[in-house]
Amino acid sequence: MSENSQNTVDKANNDTLFQVGDQRLSITQLMQIARLGQAVMALSPDALARVEASRAWVMQTVGDIADAKANGNKPSAYYGINTGFGALAGRSALDSTYLTKVLGRNLIASHSVGVGPYFDEEVIRATLLIRAQSLAQGYSGVRPVIINTLVAMLNNRVYPAVPEQGSLGASGDLAPLCHLLLVMCHAPQPDSADDIDLKLDTTDGEAFVPFVPSAVNTSQDNASTPPYFHLTQSPCTGEQTLWQRVSGTQAMASVGGKIELQAKEALALSNGATVSAAIAALVVHDAQNLLDNAELVVAMTLEGIRGFRDPFYPHVHRARGHLGAEKIAAQILLYVEGSQILDPGDLKTQPKRVPPQDPYSVRCAPQVLGTIRDTLDLARQWVEMDLNAATDNPLIFLDLERDYKTVSGGNFHGEPIAMAMDFLSIALTELGSISDRRMFNLIDYYPSKTYEDPVQKINPQHGLSGFLIDEPKITEGLNTGLMMLQATAAALVSDCKVLAHPDSVDSIPSSANQEDHVSMSLNAALHARKIVQNVENILALEFLCATQAIGLQLAKHGNEDLQPGTGTKAAYDCMRAAGVEFLTQDRVLYPDIRKALHLVRSGALVQAARQAGA
Repeated sequence: MSENSQNTVDKANNDTLFQVGDQRLSITQLMQIARLGQAVMALSPDALARVEASRAWVMQTVGDIADAKANGNKPSAYYGINTGFGALAGRSALDSTYLTKVLGRNLIASHSVGVGPYFDEEVIRATLLIRAQSLAQGYSGVRPVIINTLVAMLNNRVYPAVPEQGSLGASGDLAPLCHLLLVMCHAPQPDSADDIDLKLDTTDGEAFVPFVPSAVNTSQDNASTPPYFHLTQSPCTGEQTLWQRVSGTQAMASVGGKIELQAKEALALSNGATVSAAIAALVVHDAQNLLDNAELVVAMTLEGIRGFRDPFYPHVHRARGHLGAEKIAAQILLYVEGSQILDPGDLKTQPKRVPPQDPYSVRCAPQVLGTIRDTLDLARQWVEMDLNAATDNPLIFLDLERDYKTVSGGNFHGEPIAMAMDFLSIALTELGSISDRRMFNLIDYYPSKTYEDPVQKINPQHGLSGFLIDEPKITEGLNTGLMMLQATAAALVSDCKVLAHPDSVDSIPSSANQEDHVSMSLNAALHARKIVQNVENILALEFLCATQAIGLQLAKHGNEDLQPGTGTKAAYDCMRAAGVEFLTQDRVLYPDIRKALHLVRSGALVQAARQAGA
């Protein structure tokens, strides 16, 4: 994500931009804004009316509290407005406007306790967008300026420094959201001479700006303090950005400065599993890309081993009734259409080898990937629900017959996100695991079996030489070939298996047992994101092995006499065009891995293969 794409408001027609509160937010739209830097439009007229109506009730309530004090009466207690939060709810009823603002500031100050590395910029951008969309539903009682400030922060690339760890996922992602709010707002000042100045903590919060060498010390609050640097990398292009940490005041200068939060606003901004949902949306998007790449690499590995088409025909999957598996199988068959490398057996032609059975990691790929597809669909449903949900507490329902218009509930609980990420973590770990098994079958040395060629140690199942490298007798044992690619994949799969332990079953009570069951949704989302990164590398490694295997088949039979499928050939050519050369002797392979990883993340291989088969 380049600096220009972030700093420059999208010049396209406003009709093409997302307008907060006006339409349903999809994961696709979120990715355009969070990852690619597309601008966002402020509140629509309908959303503005909803927001103003709920805010008017809060202001009326605050006025009633002040009137009660002026008349010597005890004010009513309204949770979220003039009482403590969580286990402190109802302990007292604050009786001044200033104290209701202090209540919110103390919430932000006391909950800014995150630790660990900082979130990537795209996570923070997604968080800002989701929080704005949530508040725009009109159930939260905040002023329109709150939502417009979140939008301005997005459009002006304000990047709060938010640590990754410290959230239980109920009541929402309190710690990370409060770190964000430290940047956005300042401590309140007494409203009148009657208010006692409580000398509040005025910690400014921290944010990041792109590093400019000439401004290293001048941008620091204290020129004697060594600068702190933070490095991020775009998952799309691999472009790196070096950031410098600055004060919240400096970061907010581009959007008119910090704002002072009024009654209820701090709670409305900090309640909800918003950061969890932000990461989950990124995970779901990237998981779909992984599944698309997995279909293609199965097709390439199928050709690499000269496998059979039979397991991919719709007859098999209709017999079970698994639509997900049928769709996966159909796409794989489309990629290998016209292949002369595969066994010639089809629905009309007898297979050359009998029985027509490849290893499970190939033969059962539709069933495994189809189940992963179904799991991804469920995760997408839950995550997109939360992208458009009012998730703070309490919520304001103006149509209630009672005067007490707030309703306390548990929409802040991150269970849908936690389970979505847990299920998806398990599914994606399987995606990596079965990929590793296909790699192993591609490079298997077969030391104890009878070889087709005793000199070159040819695998009798698929005619490939051991470790996917042809060696003459004189150099036998000199080259390791692609053996270590599978070793790296095995390490990554093992890591995924540990990370896939479900977080949602690991509730630990907090807040004097008021918060006695929590979701751990942020942990679940962070683990799922790491699994995505692992599996991206695993599939990149399989693409390298499959490309080498196809190259060996072509070399063995003559490029003119043997043709890959339409889609697999396009992907094969794309790998070669990216600089992944045929392996004839051992060489350093990490540059090839990086090239393959970029092709996986960018979707370039899938795009080339699908266009070829269109």
